[in-house]
Amino acid sequence: MIRRRVLLCLAVLLPAAVAGCASREREARETFAERFTCPIERVTATKVDGARRSEVHQRATPIPDPPAEIRADPARLAQWTESHRVSPGFDWYYEGYRAAGCGHRAEYLCTCPIEAPIAKQAACTCEAPSVPLLPDGMQGERE
Repeated sequence: MIRRRVLLCLAVLLPAAVAGCASREREARETFAERFTCPIERVTATKVDGARRSEVHQRATPIPDPPAEIRADPARLAQWTESHRVSPGFDWYYEGYRAAGCGHRAEYLCTCPIEAPIAKQAACTCEAPSVPLLPDGMQGERE
């Protein structure tokens, strides 16, 4: 009886798991296709190796200049700098992609909730950063 239930659960959940697992690359293509009204079969997405969410965010929102009284005190300046630093702790959740199609190009940082229940794994998301994924001069170096 228990074995039958286990087999029934596997028979129902396995196809759902396979169908529900989206990919960051697929989400980059879908996001691009929707943004530019481009048929998804005409969209390509290429992973950008070395793109780190924390570095992209830091370039998009640089640390502001501290007030003079903080600049004059090394301990306070270190605290100021640390409080404005973007933690690289979640970088591994994100992958960078360059998408192209229908005469347009775009870059995305994409993530999927890896440890979410199977039903939630299809909820991958991509965001277009306000700065290039890689710093100037490194657009081809890390790929």
